[in-house]
Amino acid sequence: MAVLVAVALVGGPHPGWAGILAFAYLSPPGFLAAAGGWGVFQAVQRGRARRRMPAVEADFLRGVAGEVEAGASIRQAVVAAADRAAALHLAPVVRVATAGRPAAEVSAALREALPLNGRLAGAAYHLVVETGARASAVFAGLAVRAADVGEIARERRALSAQARLSAWLVGGLPVAATVALMVLGRGPDLAGAGGPMTFVGVGLVSSGGLTVWIMVRQS
Repeated sequence: MAVLVAVALVGGPHPGWAGILAFAYLSPPGFLAAAGGWGVFQAVQRGRARRRMPAVEADFLRGVAGEVEAGASIRQAVVAAADRAAALHLAPVVRVATAGRPAAEVSAALREALPLNGRLAGAAYHLVVETGARASAVFAGLAVRAADVGEIARERRALSAQARLSAWLVGGLPVAATVALMVLGRGPDLAGAGGPMTFVGVGLVSSGGLTVWIMVRQS
């Protein structure tokens, strides 16, 4: 409660904070379940964004190659292609490229913005500006490389789907069922004699699912 009151004070007198505080006070199990569900939702959203990243980066790099092929300079191509890749946070790249900053600064911004081919794209940009080399073929090749990374990731998810499902069933389903029973008021009494055993059981089940997940990631 002290932590929640502190968060409400820091967050300001927004009615939402008061509602969250009241919900946590009136139904602690329900609040914990909602917080856990929100955390899982955010993790799933971040996972989906990471899975889309290779395709988004490939679109950006193809756009750069297409703009250069159409006659634009490399700076103009980077700025124009950034419109199709909002998920990459290319605002710093667009800013330094539009301002006419040296190639080294634009190259550094590209390295930071592109998670897969940042180092190669930054080096390619610097090379094109300094030597006048053809950029379309280089950036088209980087686009193919980013698309290949996405394809490999999809194949890995497909091949490991059964093992990942087993991990969720072993580690997630019993924990979720226990939390649901607690929210409904039918779960074990954590303050009574069964409380320690419940924590031990949830910990063992969760560690089993985590072990399977780690094995799948390492393989």
